[in-house]
Amino acid sequence: MKHLVILIIALIAITSLPAVIRTVDINTPSIGQYNNWYSAYNAAANGDTIYLYPSLVDYGSQYIAKNITIVGAGFDPANPSLITTKFTPYVNAVGGTGARFIGLDCGSSSYTYPVQVSNCRFASSVSLTRSGHTFTDCNFKSTVYVGDGTTQTSDNVFTSCFFDCDTYKVYLQPLAAIILFNSIFYGNSYHVYCGGNYTNASFNHCLFVNRGTGTQYLATGNTSTANLVFTNSIFEAISNIPANFTYLYNIWEGTSANVTDPSNLQGVNLANVMVDVNGGNYHLITGSLASGAGQSGVDIGIYGGTSPFDDLWYLTFLANITDFDCPAIVNQAGQLNLHIQAQCGN
Repeated sequence: MKHLVILIIALIAITSLPAVIRTVDINTPSIGQYNNWYSAYNAAANGDTIYLYPSLVDYGSQYIAKNITIVGAGFDPANPSLITTKFTPYVNAVGGTGARFIGLDCGSSSYTYPVQVSNCRFASSVSLTRSGHTFTDCNFKSTVYVGDGTTQTSDNVFTSCFFDCDTYKVYLQPLAAIILFNSIFYGNSYHVYCGGNYTNASFNHCLFVNRGTGTQYLATGNTSTANLVFTNSIFEAISNIPANFTYLYNIWEGTSANVTDPSNLQGVNLANVMVDVNGGNYHLITGSLASGAGQSGVDIGIYGGTSPFDDLWYLTFLANITDFDCPAIVNQAGQLNLHIQAQCGN
């Protein structure tokens, strides 16, 4: 009985341990608690947070099998000289369910079990094979693949994301489903690929815009068997608009006989809608045709609805040293004239 009581007390102590923040810096010299990823990860328990300092050295592609939070430096597209945290997490073990990734500069990523991702940039493709993933304020430079072709997926949600590539932005496998809010589809070629039967997607308050030249297409693949719904969105000149999709309360620069619901506004000059669509300023002008014209009287476009697009979607997290000056000459008090300037946030 005594041993049982001791075991119970030990279990209570373990389960009530507070979450720990661990820092990793692979630079030399290192200012982190750890100078390599593996030591920090092996020491981490569920609920812990690992901060990865920015570095010119890539932290690599790592498999995550714990419910932890990993935070990187973030990035600023207007200041490419800022050093980022290059780290690519994979989650293909159930133990990684619920892991959170923030401010990372990722390569090609794959997630089987649901994760929460925010303020990350993906230089290569992203693969989601199951349900329950959430992406917020992320930048995708290549295709996002949803589903594995055999398992039905749901509740994969993208909010305030920027899809910036000239390949398929979203590739829906058979049985795949996603929901998108206040996101931008930027670039030419096809925005959505419908890879098979029973693909479902809902696009709410999104913007589909090209690079100022070239042709953009809404969707291709098995579009006749897909169920895609577009609501409160704005479309620059689009080709290949499938007839069987649902279009409600959208604004179209061009016209199409396949857009039949009267809630749509077609043949619109986007100069009467946004400040500078091809210059990247997607805010509505005063008296915009999109103001209050959406479903339930909301504004049409990425700044309308309950989750408006975040202009600081690239928010940085860990401090970056942006200026360092240490002349050898000391002042009259015998002190170095040291100047250090750091940036955290935007």
